[in-house]
Amino acid sequence: MQKSLMIGITEKDMQAVINTYDLKPYYYPTLFPLKENYTLSWKALEAQVGLKIAGDLVARGASINKKTREAIARIQGDIPKIAIKRTKDENELNEYDIMVAMTSQSPDLRALVEAWAEDTKYCWDGVAARLEWIALRTASLGKVKFDNSNNSSVVTEFDVDYFGDDIADQKVGFQTGSASWATSASAKPFSKDFKAIVKAAKAKGISLKFAFMNLDTFSTLVETEEVIKLSASFANNVLNIAQSPSLEQVNAAMRGLAYLKGLQIVIIDQDITVELPDGSRTTGNPFADNVVMFSETKVLGATYWKKPADMNLKGSAAIKAMNGHTCVKKYSTEEPIEEVTIGLANAFPAWLSSQRSYLMATDSNTWNK
Repeated sequence: MQKSLMIGITEKDMQAVINTYDLKPYYYPTLFPLKENYTLSWKALEAQVGLKIAGDLVARGASINKKTREAIARIQGDIPKIAIKRTKDENELNEYDIMVAMTSQSPDLRALVEAWAEDTKYCWDGVAARLEWIALRTASLGKVKFDNSNNSSVVTEFDVDYFGDDIADQKVGFQTGSASWATSASAKPFSKDFKAIVKAAKAKGISLKFAFMNLDTFSTLVETEEVIKLSASFANNVLNIAQSPSLEQVNAAMRGLAYLKGLQIVIIDQDITVELPDGSRTTGNPFADNVVMFSETKVLGATYWKKPADMNLKGSAAIKAMNGHTCVKKYSTEEPIEEVTIGLANAFPAWLSSQRSYLMATDSNTWNK
C-alpha cells in the first residue's frame, strides 16, 4: 500500500467532500435509524408492550392472582462488514496525469477534485445501497439470505430469519378467501385482506397503523374493483368512470373505513443494482413484489454500526475519511499500478419490531416467498 497517486489530494480535502454526502435517497435511515454500537454484535430487548391488562375483581380476604409479566425476547446478531472497492488502472491514471500536465499553468481545481471524488461517491453510495437492500428485503420477507444471486462474496453466517417456521402460521394467511389482487373483480383488499389483518392484530393488543408495499404492488391494488369504487370521487361515481386512484385518494378512503382503524399505505419506491460474481448486474426494488408489511410505526428497528478498525490505524499510507457509519479510504498499489478507493462500514439494519408486525402475500392465499 502506498499513498494516493492523485495530485494534491489531502485527508482534509477528502473529508470535506465526503461530508457533503447524505442518505436522503434511502429509506433505511428513517425505517431503521442509525445507532452506534461499541461491539461487533447487536443485542436488543424487545418488550411486548402496548397491552393494557385489566385488573380482576377479587373477594375481600381472597388472594390475588399474579399476572403474567410481558414476554421479553432477546434479539441479537453480529454486525457484518460491508465493503466496496473501485480502482483506476494504469491507463486511467495516465489520462489523469495528462490532464494535470495540460492544466499545470492554471490548474482547474474542480476537475482535479472530480477526478477522485467520482470514486469516493461511488463507494459511499455502494455501502448505502447494500444497507438499503438489506433493510427493505428484511421488512418485506422477514429474512435476509445472501447467496450468489445477490452477493459476490457469500457469507452465510449473516443470514437472518426473524420468523423461521412460524411465519406460515402466525404472520400471514389472513386473506380469508380473497383472491389474488391480480384478479381485480374478485379481490377484496380492504374488506377482507386488510380487515382480517387489523382484526387479528388487535386481538393481540397490536394497533397496526401502516401498510408498506412497493410501487408495483400498489399499482396492482389500485386496479382492483373494490379499491377503485371505494376511492372514487363523487363525480366519478355519478359519471360511472372507473379510474385508478392516487395514494392520497386511497388513504383518504381507508380513513373512512372504521374497520381499518386508521390504517394507511406507505409506498416503497426504490431501485438498487447488485453486481453478481460473473460481472452481470440486476436492478430492482428490494422490497418484494406482492407483499404487504403491516406495522404499528414507521420506525421498524435500528441500523447498528461500529466504527471500522481502519480508522484507528496509525501511520497508514491510506487517506481516510468518515461520515456517519461509512469510512472511505484511498491508496495506491505499485504492482499492478492502481489507484484504489474503498468504502466500508460495520453496519446492519435490525428489525426490532418484527414480532409486532405482519406480512401478507397478495398473490395467493399462502405465504410462499
